[in-house]
Amino acid sequence: MEYAVFISKVENLKYCEQSFTRLYFGNEFCQHLLPTQQELEDALDFACSLDFTLVTPYVTDEGLAKLRFLFDLVSQRRPESEVVFNDWGVFSILREQYRSFEPVMGRLLNKMKRGPRLTTVMDRIPQATMEYFRSSNLSVPLFRRFLRENGVRRVEFDNVLQGIDFDFEGMELSLYMPFAYVTTTRACLVNACDIPEERELVGIFPCQRECQKYTFYLKSEVMPVNLVRMGNTLFFKNEEIPQDLSRVSRTVIEPEIPM
Repeated sequence: MEYAVFISKVENLKYCEQSFTRLYFGNEFCQHLLPTQQELEDALDFACSLDFTLVTPYVTDEGLAKLRFLFDLVSQRRPESEVVFNDWGVFSILREQYRSFEPVMGRLLNKMKRGPRLTTVMDRIPQATMEYFRSSNLSVPLFRRFLRENGVRRVEFDNVLQGIDFDFEGMELSLYMPFAYVTTTRACLVNACDIPEERELVGIFPCQRECQKYTFYLKSEVMPVNLVRMGNTLFFKNEEIPQDLSRVSRTVIEPEIPM
C-alpha cells in the first residue's frame, strides 16, 4: 500500500509526515484555486524526496491556459510526475503535448453515485440495485479499454458510504480519505456570501476566494451524515476504513478539506 498526502495550500505542507511517500498538490474543483508559480515551485522544492502528483480541476479556456503554464513548469523539473485530470479537455492536452506525465483519472470523472442519502435505503432495495450503486463507469469494459489504450492505469475514488464493488480489470485504484465529495459546480454558492445585498444571488461572479474564509455545515433529517460546503463543492466526512482494501494500491490522506 502506498500512502500519499493531499495538500491544496502551501501552508498545509506541515501535514506531510515521514509515512507518506507521495505528495498530491493542487485543486480538483475550481480553476480560481490553481496554485501560483511560486506556490507550485515551493511544493516541488518540498517534494524533492517524494513522488509528485499535480491535481487539476475542470476548467474553461482561461483555466486551460493556466494549466499549460503549470504543466510546463512541472515538466522542466519533474517530467515523470503524475497529473490527475478531472476534465477530458485537460486529458487531451496531456496526451498530445505532455506525454512524459503519467495521466490519472480523477474522482470527478468516475461517475459513481456518492450521495450519503443512499445509506438510508440500502436495506430496502434489491441486490441488483445495490450493486449498481456500488459500481461506476469503470464497470464498462469498453471504457476501461479506452483508458488503458490512452495510457491511464490509475483511477481515483472516494470512500463512499455504500462501498465500492466491481471489477477494475487491471486498473490501479486510489482511495481518498476522509473527505468525499458529493457534487460540485461552477456556480459557487459561497460567492458574495458576506455581502448582504447579494446573498440571494446565484451565478458565476468575480471570485474573491470566499471559500478560503468560510465553511458551511449542512444538516438534514434525510442525511445520515452532515454535509460540508466549501466554495462550489459539497463534501462529507467518512473516517471508516473499508473492510476490503485488497484492490486499493494507494490511500490518499486529506488532512483538511482540499479547497
